[in-house]
Amino acid sequence: MPRTDSLMLGAIRAFKFTKTGSAKTRYNHLRETKRFTETLRELGFGVKRWKNISNKHVGAVVQHWKNKGLAVTTIKEYLSGVRCVARFYKNDRIHQDNSAFGIENRVYVSNKDRSVDQAVYERVVSELKTSADINDNRVAAQLHLQRELGLRKEEAFKFDPKKALLKDGTVLIQHGTKGGQQRIIHKISDRGKEAIVYAKSVLSGKNTIPNGMTERQWERRFYSTLHTHGLSKKSCGASSHGLRHAHAQERYEQVTGFEPRCKFESREAFTSNARAKAGQAWIKLDQDARGIIKSELGHGPGRDDVVSQYLGSSCK
Repeated sequence: MPRTDSLMLGAIRAFKFTKTGSAKTRYNHLRETKRFTETLRELGFGVKRWKNISNKHVGAVVQHWKNKGLAVTTIKEYLSGVRCVARFYKNDRIHQDNSAFGIENRVYVSNKDRSVDQAVYERVVSELKTSADINDNRVAAQLHLQRELGLRKEEAFKFDPKKALLKDGTVLIQHGTKGGQQRIIHKISDRGKEAIVYAKSVLSGKNTIPNGMTERQWERRFYSTLHTHGLSKKSCGASSHGLRHAHAQERYEQVTGFEPRCKFESREAFTSNARAKAGQAWIKLDQDARGIIKSELGHGPGRDDVVSQYLGSSCK
């Protein structure tokens, strides 16, 4: 493929001017779009502009990849980069649901609760907030954001509280998101508002990563601090990502009035409790809650499989 291929030049331009996501994410997406472009040319398509990429093009490439035996997870990763560039050029016609291209969501749901215990969370945050080290305070702020707003680690690192809190009280998540997709969180608890206020108090420039440190350097410091204070899979059975699990489970109970499937030993115990709390409406409440949480956590409409990792299996 010529280095001057118009689609590749367009992808390079997109990631040059797109600041959402980490440098690593943008680099990976560029590799993904390169593979897509190479395959598209191999199949004989001469489309030159990203705004003209259609589901026909994507479908043909996906089928070729499937015929070559590429793993489903690999194909999904490639499509993430393709969609990201397409969105940059205002092309929103590409199906967001991978099943439209015959890609199944084969994810095993263990129904295991992977949330961080509330007592562990409160202890660690308290220790870090009372530390004389401002970097410990910054870790506390990031843990707050993960637990109270359901942010990913990278989103918490790059959270800008001065710009994120909008005038109507909603919160815009725009930095560090997967695929560069922004989202609005509409339901903010009092604890969520407190987390934003605390994040403002430890700002270093535009976010809570210390000035003079790269994201990778800060990530090492972040994990080292958590390990020291006993928030790790080895120490308490969950990583900091378990705070996002805890947030999702709390939101589920707020919406439905009963605990999610992962809090019970069996499906029967879950359904019995749900029915006792909500009667026959429990099934619709379960489905509604999953849709809300998908949106709030920044997952696409077809990602029921991912939400099930937080809540346990769907009972549709």
